[in-house]
Amino acid sequence: MISQLEEIKETLFKYFETRIDLFKIETRDKIERAVVMAVYGALLLCVALTILILVVILIGTFLNRWLHSDYLGFLILLGVFVLKLVIWIVWKEAFVRMIRNVIVRFTKEKE
Repeated sequence: MISQLEEIKETLFKYFETRIDLFKIETRDKIERAVVMAVYGALLLCVALTILILVVILIGTFLNRWLHSDYLGFLILLGVFVLKLVIWIVWKEAFVRMIRNVIVRFTKEKE
């Protein structure tokens, strides 16, 4: 009877060890996926911001030549970006809610 209890105890320990190992592997996998997605997102963001900056400079230069001015094109672009900033500040809650919904939808698809 004692040997059976020892056997049950040993089986339970092995079961719990296996469950803990499985939990560690699943957690590591989720963390790896999150890190990979974060790095990919950061790289994509860097490339996109670089392209955006170059396009804005190009548009500013084009507007300067079109308006025959040295600074008016960049001033117009500054006004556009200030207007966008004001819109973001005014409708902050709506934008935060929208971003939160996108993140929740994205994480649900991954699971």
